[in-house]
Amino acid sequence: LIDFGCYGANLMTWLMEGQRPRSVTAMTAQMQPNLYPNVDDDATLLLDYGSTVAVVQGSWNWTHSVKDMTVYGTEVSLTALNRTFLEAQAAGSREASQTALSGRPSPYDDPFSYFAGVVRGSIEIQPTDLSALENNMIVVEILDAARESARTGQTVRLD
Repeated sequence: LIDFGCYGANLMTWLMEGQRPRSVTAMTAQMQPNLYPNVDDDATLLLDYGSTVAVVQGSWNWTHSVKDMTVYGTEVSLTALNRTFLEAQAAGSREASQTALSGRPSPYDDPFSYFAGVVRGSIEIQPTDLSALENNMIVVEILDAARESARTGQTVRLD
C-alpha cells in the first residue's frame, strides 16, 4: 500500500492539480506471507474526485515490473506504456497509435541534477509539482485514508 501506492497517489494529485479526492477506498492482501510476513504485498486504491475516479494498483506479486498508466477520456484513451512510449486509442477505434517520446530535458532527466537545481535556486518547485511538499502532503493523506479503509473495510471520506 505505502511502497507502491504512493506513486499513483502522487501522479493523481499532480494530474488533478492538487485537488484532494473526496473519498478513498482500499483493499490490501497478503499474497506471499512467506516472503512478506508482516505487511500487505498487494493493494488496490479507489480515489473518488467527483467527476474523476482513479484506480491505483501496487503489488510485489506481479511477474514483471509494471510502470504504466492509462487515462480514459470521452474521446480518447492514453496509455503511458513506460517512459519511452505513449499509446493513444480514439473512441470507437480498434487500433491504437504509438508514439515514441523524447527524453526529458536537463535537469529533469536526472534526479540528482534536478535536486541540485532546486537546492541552488535555479529550479522553483510549484505547489502541484510531483516533488512539491503540497502535493506530497496530499499523497500522505491519501495513503493514511487508504490504510484506514483497508483496515476497516469502509470508504474514508476526505471532504
